[in-house]
Amino acid sequence: MKHKTVEVKNVLRTQDMFSNLQSRSEITPGIGLIHGASGFGKTTTVTYMFNQLTAMGNLPVYVRCYATDTPSSFLARVMKELGSEPMYPLRKSVDFITNTMNEQQIALFVDEADHIIGQAKTMETIRDLYDATELPVVLIGMEEIARRISHRKQLFNRISEWVEFMPADNEDVSMFACELLEQGIKVGEDLLDFIRVRSGGEVRRILIALEKIERFALTNEKDYIDKELWGDGQLFLNHGRR
Repeated sequence: MKHKTVEVKNVLRTQDMFSNLQSRSEITPGIGLIHGASGFGKTTTVTYMFNQLTAMGNLPVYVRCYATDTPSSFLARVMKELGSEPMYPLRKSVDFITNTMNEQQIALFVDEADHIIGQAKTMETIRDLYDATELPVVLIGMEEIARRISHRKQLFNRISEWVEFMPADNEDVSMFACELLEQGIKVGEDLLDFIRVRSGGEVRRILIALEKIERFALTNEKDYIDKELWGDGQLFLNHGRR
């Protein structure tokens, strides 16, 4: 299959969200939130948008959080992305980061933010970075992050844009098939719907299914595969169901 990001609805909504953060008025806060279940393509979408911004000359910073993070380890990772070693006391790192962000107009993307929601000092550190720059900060996490972050009012009240990643619909699945399958291979609507239902709309599982179909088509020299032709072939590891 082709290696590319398909601009399905979740991707377009994320791009719109970030555009709104960039063009917001001065009185509107600039923290964004991307949330949704695992497998719906959040990290892939953010990476795609990150690369687009970089190609346009913008210099966003992307960091991934870990369960063991502290303010020190989080700041050290941001410093590394900015090409510098950590400075101590930590206030020097904060000053360096905020000065660099302001000078270069750098947006900050914080992935796997679920890991640090319960860590008050780390979350306050992120708020400090935003307050000192008022540049876009985007938090990315699982479906529960919106509820959990609502308990941190000072940060929650700064969120002005958000995207909840939804399961892929039939149009999205069709786009994946049209744009990713090699050599003009087509998939019948009945089989695409079968993939959507059985995958639960999870992008990872949809791509697994499409790759299996592509291999089947190439092996059997077919350019069109529908549900009848696919038959009882297994698309997913799904507790014995096909």
